This record gives sequence, C-alpha cells and structure tokens, in this order.
Amino acid sequence: MSYPVILCGDHAQYERKYAEEPAREKPFWPLPSFDARDWSSAFCKIAKAQGHDLDQEWVTGWFANALMRGWDEHAVRCAKPKSFLTRLKIAFGVRG
Repeated sequence: MSYPVILCGDHAQYERKYAEEPAREKPFWPLPSFDARDWSSAFCKIAKAQGHDLDQEWVTGWFANALMRGWDEHAVRCAKPKSFLTRLKIAFGVRG
C-alpha cells in the first residue's frame, strides 16, 4: 500500500476524485481514522500479503494503546503550563 503524495496544490482535485467512494475503499485509508480496529485491519492485511499471520485482536490492542498515547501526548503539549506554586498546591492537596 502506498500513500499519495500530493504536490502543487492538487489536494482538492485528489479529494474530488475519491469523494463518492466509501471511506474504507480510498487509497489513503485508514489515515483519517482514530479507530484502532481500522488500523489493525489494514496492518494485518498488509502483513498477511507479506506472509505474516498475526492475531488481529492483539494488533488492535497495540494500536489502541499507541493511538491513546499519541492523544495523551498531544493533550500534554497543548495544556497551559501551571505555575510552580500551583503545582506544589496540587502535589500536596492544598485547596484554595
């Protein structure tokens, strides 16, 4: 499976080309999905084509953990930093 490389502003034309197709039949699937089942299905399909037989449920668990770790990392990077005093209050359970 190869993913499209869109150059020179052709993205809109590319999207129009695949607008009527179901999401799972587009060549860039599962890129827009945050469902671990979609990713594990695509991964196992490629692995099987290369001669590897994987347990899809196990792979789904792995992808679920990886996707959530990415989500958590994003949340941490986007969070507003707290002052040192606020962090101390939180650490010691001080209210107010």
